[in-house]
Amino acid sequence: MQFHSLYFIIFFLPLTLLGYYLPAGKQTGRGKAAADWFLIAASFLFYGIANPWYPAMLAVLILLNWGIAGRENAAEAAGASGRSERWMAFGIVLNVCFLGFFKYTNFFLENLNVIFHKDWPLVHVLLPLGISFIIFSQISFLVDVRRGRIPEVLFREYVLFSVFFPKLSQGPITTMRDFLPELRKDNRFSLNYEEMAAGIQMFTCGLFKKVILADPLGTAVTQYYSLFSYRSNVDSLIVMLAYTFQIYFDFSGYSDMAIGIAKMLGFDLPANFNSPYRAGTVTDFWRRWHLSLTSFLREYIYFPLGGSRRGKLRTYVNIMVVYLVSGLWHGASWTFVLWGLFHGLFQVAERILGKLYRKVWLPIRWCITFYFVSMMWMLFQSSSFSEFQRFRWHLKVDRSGYYSQDLAACFRIPGVNLVMQHLPGTYSDGTILAVSTALFLGACFVICLCFPNNQKRKYKVNLVSLLLTAAMLIISMLSMSGVSTFIYNDF
Repeated sequence: MQFHSLYFIIFFLPLTLLGYYLPAGKQTGRGKAAADWFLIAASFLFYGIANPWYPAMLAVLILLNWGIAGRENAAEAAGASGRSERWMAFGIVLNVCFLGFFKYTNFFLENLNVIFHKDWPLVHVLLPLGISFIIFSQISFLVDVRRGRIPEVLFREYVLFSVFFPKLSQGPITTMRDFLPELRKDNRFSLNYEEMAAGIQMFTCGLFKKVILADPLGTAVTQYYSLFSYRSNVDSLIVMLAYTFQIYFDFSGYSDMAIGIAKMLGFDLPANFNSPYRAGTVTDFWRRWHLSLTSFLREYIYFPLGGSRRGKLRTYVNIMVVYLVSGLWHGASWTFVLWGLFHGLFQVAERILGKLYRKVWLPIRWCITFYFVSMMWMLFQSSSFSEFQRFRWHLKVDRSGYYSQDLAACFRIPGVNLVMQHLPGTYSDGTILAVSTALFLGACFVICLCFPNNQKRKYKVNLVSLLLTAAMLIISMLSMSGVSTFIYNDF
């Protein structure tokens, strides 16, 4: 089930809110426990609608990690710190193997076939929804238990942390250290109308990003790859911008919806984006993009490797390890590995150049960063490196400004033709489509560079906000033509 489906918006979300807030007596211990178990049941239902086997897989993972965490605590209480450390290591390896089986089995088989000239058959493995996000959350829990970073946790608190449906399939990746205070807030079960209104507004903004912005951009990307040999440099530039904006509006739209839903239920989830396309360096980009992943990689990989405390060379190696892991975490393909590799190399280069690079005029650094990030997104979404190379070749081909009207039609804005009819001169349909394309992509630039991101917006409860939110919600729901998946659903 997708957040932007009518079934979720009209039925699942309202019924979940009613079932969570309406029962009387929730301020008692038994009432609070009942509300939590209701939310757990709703989360399992949400997960099971995608595939009936998903809840069983998730339940097994939860029981295994809960048991390992208990062994860690028991060993620590007995003064056997080394045994506790070994249990943590065993748990991490078990989770990585779990992820590896579902996500990387065929990737390794394909590469072994190439290396050893074999023809071993691939395995049909169903990739569980959000498995990469789930595994990282479980690893963080085991490490935090071992390090004594969290107090004693009730079983239902741990289960709710593991299955909480707003963050289940695409994050934000949340640690128990962040989630436990939200679980134990005194006012969590009391309906707060201002928080509810802010949650609805944030959810609506995310829905608008997904349906009105990301989906048309995605249609353009799909159309580009149907052009085959007729792709021009203009087409290639348009689709590079389109995918750059699509992946941001798609993923940040999901994050806004997830954070908004959580806020409706009385939880504050961590922000996932901070206007990443304003970044003047690639290092700064990663301080703004997918913040929960960056935080996990820094906390649980970069710092344990030594961070920047063991000299420059070791720092550079640590950066490369982090971004290679990031690339492989995103998908079982060499394009993802190369994407992570190039991001790591660019950040190492920025560190080596240091003050010299920072003296470069900021607009020039922004252009370099934006171009690099956009080009890397094209590698990210390519099915192979050769496909990425073909894209780069088409980007360099000069066809005197030729562009595909079929591609431009994906950006058609209603009313532009009516406005242009009142301007001097006669305009062909191709010109109108070119203007629509420029306006659509220009609006994307303005939103990314000038608008405050949703985490920094001040949500007000007044008539204007109510009408604006209602209008955005209605427009988004009326614009739904089938339910497209989120890009990060596959990760």
